[in-house]
Amino acid sequence: MAYHFPISPETRVSDIFFRTIAGFFGGGFGSLVLLSGTFASSYLAAVQEGVVHPLFVFATLAVIYLSLLVSSLASLTFFYYCDRERYAYLLSTLSHVFAIITLLFVVSTPLSIVLSLSSFDSLSLIAMILIALGAVFSVVAMEVVANNRHLLLTLYSSAVALFTFLLFMLIFYFSLGNTTTYLMPLALPFCWASFGFWQVAFEMIYQWVYQLYGVDFLNSTMRFGSDYVKEQRGK
Repeated sequence: MAYHFPISPETRVSDIFFRTIAGFFGGGFGSLVLLSGTFASSYLAAVQEGVVHPLFVFATLAVIYLSLLVSSLASLTFFYYCDRERYAYLLSTLSHVFAIITLLFVVSTPLSIVLSLSSFDSLSLIAMILIALGAVFSVVAMEVVANNRHLLLTLYSSAVALFTFLLFMLIFYFSLGNTTTYLMPLALPFCWASFGFWQVAFEMIYQWVYQLYGVDFLNSTMRFGSDYVKEQRGK
């Protein structure tokens, strides 16, 4: 059976649970890479006598890149197994996500190095921004490859997922005594769990709205007001 959202298949509460767990464990793989790379590069920080060395900054950025890449690929793979009917083109999705994450880091690395050399604490903020952007681009890429006509719904759920993720990070930041040491390993699992949860939650709400009104408001082909009149005249 072909995938025709919002008519079919109907999302269930169990889908929220499985997608959230899939995102959490996918982000957890990235955290393992991050922790391993942090321990491996700690020697560079120890020999600099309090001075931030460019090589250490570059090594840290490389670890962040690998952790974000692994978490993105793992989470999207788990999402695929949660809904094979919808995400039928896994290899194409992963190829595009790999290219997007790589391009994101190539573009941001020069600025990240400059900011980190002046204040190494800013590296955590840079990493949070890259994690958030990487997750948004990855989720959108997966929906585009899946030929989803409800990409607007994905954008809305991604906005709420980002807000939830940042709220959790602020809570952890103040709860852990204003330290960023533990934020990065926590950031990846909670980021992807947030995206997994809100994407399915928004789909459930939208299916309820569709059943109530019978109008597919967020379909990319939907036109409103004068735009609808203009399209009808064009036909």
